[in-house]
Amino acid sequence: MSAGSDRVEVETSVVAPVDRLWALVTDVDLPARFSREFQAGEWLDDPGEGARFRGHNKIGDVEWSTTCTVVDFRPGRAFTWAVESVDEPVAVWGYTLDDRGDRVLLRMHATMGPAPSPPRAAAAADPEHAEEIIARRLRHWTKNMTATVEGIKGLAQA
Repeated sequence: MSAGSDRVEVETSVVAPVDRLWALVTDVDLPARFSREFQAGEWLDDPGEGARFRGHNKIGDVEWSTTCTVVDFRPGRAFTWAVESVDEPVAVWGYTLDDRGDRVLLRMHATMGPAPSPPRAAAAADPEHAEEIIARRLRHWTKNMTATVEGIKGLAQA
């Protein structure tokens, strides 16, 4: 797959104030309530551009942690972080909020790479199935991202 196709995005429309959504998307532990992979998160610095947080993940018996750095922090608009390295991240994740007055369009996005990752290593080791290996990982991300934005929507509208 090309680098451009290694990006996934999900969205939902939320009837809630943008400030309420901002508080939810910047709670780096919150996705653990909805994602089957993401287990926990904690800020290492005060939230803001350049701040770091640690995320803990698990798939089956495999557990790992990553350190993320916030690369876009625009209150009420965008919260984006790079995984492991800002210059050559393993992945870039984030949320955007589009305030439309009576509702907010909440988007969550993720882009794989450009740094090596386990799915990319598996794809490189099996070029014949590389496209399916990456596609399967992106489907897994999409499922967890959808659960996360729908969970955030439920909390925001409660």
